Amino acid sequence: MSVKQYYDKVVRIEKEIADLQKKIADETKKEFDKQKNIDSVNRSINNSTSTSTLQSKQRQIQGYQSDILRIQSAKSDLHKKIATKTNNLVRAKQDLSKEENKEKDKLKKEQENFQKQQLAFQRDQANFQREQERLQSKLQTDISSQKEILTTLVNQIHSAKQEMKIEESKEYDFFISHATEDKETFVQPLAETLQKMNVKIWYDKFQMKIGDSLRKKIDEGLKSSKYGIVVLSRDFFKKNWTEYELNGLVAREMNGVKVILPIWHNVTRDEVLSFSPTLADKVALNTAIYSIEEIATELKKLIE
Repeated sequence: MSVKQYYDKVVRIEKEIADLQKKIADETKKEFDKQKNIDSVNRSINNSTSTSTLQSKQRQIQGYQSDILRIQSAKSDLHKKIATKTNNLVRAKQDLSKEENKEKDKLKKEQENFQKQQLAFQRDQANFQREQERLQSKLQTDISSQKEILTTLVNQIHSAKQEMKIEESKEYDFFISHATEDKETFVQPLAETLQKMNVKIWYDKFQMKIGDSLRKKIDEGLKSSKYGIVVLSRDFFKKNWTEYELNGLVAREMNGVKVILPIWHNVTRDEVLSFSPTLADKVALNTAIYSIEEIATELKKLIE
């Protein structure tokens, strides 16, 4: 049973006892009235009372006395019921007290568990915050490092411009070597962004027409471009044409001209290293760190 059920039981028994006590009070009043009637009859008897009248009054008194006996018997029964009800009330109050204590203990445990959960949540929040701060700090450090390396690369390329006057006559600023699977997600937006910046690019979708020889057009694009942007991705590593383009750029670098500009697209250093240790050692832009606009801006700096 619940606390409310025990409480309702106590209230019900107390009401029953109160009702019995009222009945006893009513019976006591009746008994008092009967006794008053007896006293009244006794006072009415005197020396002048006739025998017949005396007998009549005695019968009245006997009737009242019989009524008093019945009343006293009823009161006795009521007192017994009250005694029983009182015992029941004591037990009900004991049960109520036990249940209240159980509820208090249960509530106390729930509060303790809630407090423990709150503390655990606060600890988790603090740990999460620290981890976020650590990752943010690491990211800032990585970005700063990448920017420093990129600045160094830009400076190196600028310092070598005097040795590359021949490259100034190139028709295109950049040749984009990439896998077809990367067009929509990255290469196409990059090419369009560079075009908006008035950068001349050789991009197969812009330069190739129906009936053109793919190998011939690629050779022309490689020869006519100052730099070769190589979008390194998992799909790039699988392609034969991308390898052909890359080999053409590598051949130009073997002549002492730095032309390969790698961009890592959804790949790790280990994957690049597995494909080409030489490319893995080159300073590269990374799509995980830079937006397309930022990459285009950094590339444009090379031809300014």
